[in-house]
Order: sequence, then C-alpha cells, then structure tokens
Amino acid sequence: MAFNARAASRARSFMGLRTLRSAWGAHLFIVAIAALAPAQSPAQPPTGEPLNSERIAAKFGSYGVEVLAQTDELRVSNLYSSDAGTRTCRTFAIVSYPARIDPALAVPHAAIVAGGSIGAVFAAQGWEVRKTHLHYGELEASQLLAKLMGIEVGTRLAEHVYGLEVAKDGRVLEYAALVEIHHPDYLVLDNLAEIYGPSDLGLRRDLVDALLATAASRSR
Repeated sequence: MAFNARAASRARSFMGLRTLRSAWGAHLFIVAIAALAPAQSPAQPPTGEPLNSERIAAKFGSYGVEVLAQTDELRVSNLYSSDAGTRTCRTFAIVSYPARIDPALAVPHAAIVAGGSIGAVFAAQGWEVRKTHLHYGELEASQLLAKLMGIEVGTRLAEHVYGLEVAKDGRVLEYAALVEIHHPDYLVLDNLAEIYGPSDLGLRRDLVDALLATAASRSR
C-alpha cells in the first residue's frame, strides 16, 4: 500500500509538471505571435524598479534565499530576512522554467540553479530584469507557509503571478514564469497594483492556472 501511495504521488507530480510545461509551450507560442503585432504592454512596469531582494533588504535589514526544492523544470525557494539568527520567509517563490533555456542565458541560469537570487544574478551580469504582471490574488496560509513566515494558519496572503524577461544589447528574452506568495508584513494584495500597476492576464490563462495549481500543491 505504501508503494502504491508513493507511486500515485509521483504520478500526480509528473502530471502537474506536464501540465505546467504544456502551458509554458502554449505561452511561448503566444509570445512568438505577439512579437509580430505592434508592441503593447500595459502590464510591463517602468524599468529600474527595485528587485524583490532589494525591497526585502531595505524593509527588514537583511535578505537571503534558501532553495527548498529544485528540478530541471521548477524551483521552490524561501526569500527571507534574518534577525538574531531567526529566518522569516518574506516571499515563498515558485519559478517555472521553459522547456528550453536560451543559450545566451546559460551562464546566469547556472548561477541561479546553484542557488543564486534570480534578479540579483541577472543584474550582476548586466541584464535588465523586466516583469509582465499576469495575476494578483490571495490565498490562506497553509501549515508550511505559516511555519516559514511565523504567522497563523489561515492568514490571508498576497499572491503574484508574472512572467520574467531579461534584456541586454537590444535583445529581450523570456526566462521564467513565477508565483510569489508574500508575508503580510512585507506585501499585501493592494500593494501589488500600487507598486506594479494593473495585471494583464491576456491570453495566458492556462499558464496562470497551471502556476497557481503548482503553488497550491508546493505550499501545502
């Protein structure tokens, strides 16, 4: 029975990753088609906005990243501040990589896979980080999130889904899609639109739905 339970769990995880990668494939096709149309990016913020790592360090006095789980397709990490040796998760982040990483991003991607903070790695290597904001929402803190964040189970938490692109030397490349779940002392739902402007789901509902399902599963 234990073997069957483990096999079923692995099957569910595999199907979830297949769904996410299929959604990524559809998303990348949409990006390719959109590139042929006149540029319109209502969800693209002005360049030069602070990185998540910079915001956390500025607000709480420190910043670190702990990779909790990682595969070729996915990274789950705890972006935390530290006080007297105690870590508090400020953002629970799930990163979904596309099936193929552009060769131009191989060096920063290797540093990120090794545990680097995404925005900081790209910035250090001369890339401009851009975000396309797809969805703002809320969810209730699970036992895992409550433990990492030092809050009560059921606390309402802001949830942010976006695509991450990087630009350099006239090229703009899509790197990943992310879900970030924030500590209420760091960011709440109203803050997201105030900081980033309106979200634009556009034609990417399948990608967002797959990411939200993965976030719900990985944050249990």
